[in-house]
Amino acid sequence: MAFSLLIMLICSACNASSTSADETIVLQLKWKHQFQFAGFYAAIKEGYFAEEGLNVTIREVDKQRSATQVVLSGDAQFGITDSSVVLARLEGQPLVVVAAIFQHSPMVLLTLGSSGISSPLALKNKRVMYQRNTDDAVLLAMFTQLGLTEYDHTHVAHDFRDDVLVNTNVDAMSAYITNQPYMYKEKNIPINVISPIDFGIDFYGDLLFVEEGFLRENKEKVLAFRRASLKGWKYAVDHQEVMVEWMLANLNTGKSRAHLLYEARNSMRLIQPEVIELGSFNANKFIGISEIYKQLGFAPLTGDIAGIDYQEYYVKKLNPNAWFFNAVLVVTAFFICLVFYRWIKREILMRQLALRKTHFLLKHY
Repeated sequence: MAFSLLIMLICSACNASSTSADETIVLQLKWKHQFQFAGFYAAIKEGYFAEEGLNVTIREVDKQRSATQVVLSGDAQFGITDSSVVLARLEGQPLVVVAAIFQHSPMVLLTLGSSGISSPLALKNKRVMYQRNTDDAVLLAMFTQLGLTEYDHTHVAHDFRDDVLVNTNVDAMSAYITNQPYMYKEKNIPINVISPIDFGIDFYGDLLFVEEGFLRENKEKVLAFRRASLKGWKYAVDHQEVMVEWMLANLNTGKSRAHLLYEARNSMRLIQPEVIELGSFNANKFIGISEIYKQLGFAPLTGDIAGIDYQEYYVKKLNPNAWFFNAVLVVTAFFICLVFYRWIKREILMRQLALRKTHFLLKHY
């Protein structure tokens, strides 16, 4: 019976381990496959996810839903988004940032060099193409910084074609500095780049996030995913050409080798791996971003971002019994020190008296 019970326990443990290993974790991207997400591909390629016992599937952009909506629905456990996750938290959506991949937002505005438009001020009464209520906060914040409102220009819905400046009647288009300028460079078309960071607006770019409930129930799994992802990003940073070749062989990027390498080089300027630890972020920066959202009227003034930092969920809190126990220890230690102090003081006094007596006897010997 003992032997049979042992076999049953071993089989049960094996089945549990198999179930855990076979469970698929989904990472929802914010866009199509490109070098922007190379670190996550590297974590699969090099087996970093597998080493953590994770079976990971990476999905391209969902054209019907944002990455935050997909994660909130439970159709994915992790997602990639930009600083709009701060707005989501202000609105009460339980999203938690696990890591910052891009330390600065790649979102910029492009204009044709021949247009003479090189400043946001020159966009007054112009047609500007961008994706409203998704990634436009960094652009509107730049306008606000210069005293402009969203009504000072005509908004045009983004059609996500890289050549819109030459084939569409718009004066400026939102773009990623890591990506869209390549086409204009390749065709020798001069462009101007209007970057929010040049006007004091510095948002995070790609952020790895998770739903709060999932994090609370899977704390070790979230940490494991984070470790493997950042290990993958370290590999991608150090092996850019290798990752580009792997992507061309394994993913439908729709881009040339030269285009992907261009994206890789420009991504490094925003990731800043030589200056900032991969994945790190500053909670105070989130507070600053939240204030900008409130000033723009995107979020309620009473909105709160408490809980947006994953580290808050790993702080161990002492229960009331532990506090009582610690208080007893402190009081006990105090009385022990007091008794010890009095004993030492008495011993010193006795030794001083003995020493005086000895001196007296020697003097009258």
